[in-house]
Amino acid sequence: MTRAAASVTVKANPTTVKVGHSVRFTGRTTGIPIGTSVRLQQEKNGTWSTLKTSTTVKKGSSYLLTTRPTSKGTQHYRVMVGKTHSDSVTVTVQ
Repeated sequence: MTRAAASVTVKANPTTVKVGHSVRFTGRTTGIPIGTSVRLQQEKNGTWSTLKTSTTVKKGSSYLLTTRPTSKGTQHYRVMVGKTHSDSVTVTVQ
């Protein structure tokens, strides 16, 4: 029996938001145990920074994170689970 490679997906909702309003990030994991920590990261000036918001992988291999962007512009986010990260998603903040 082979073990699936670890992977994580992410979707943002909404993808356009006003400053200070909530954005929900949801997704699923593969090959990552339930209870594993999931962290949200934001890219600024080419560097990924881990935000304070976190959760764990739930039953069904899913997760939910929420943040409130504090500055206008195009923001790039991804989630990190251990050494595995998702593709990035873009949120436009007005």
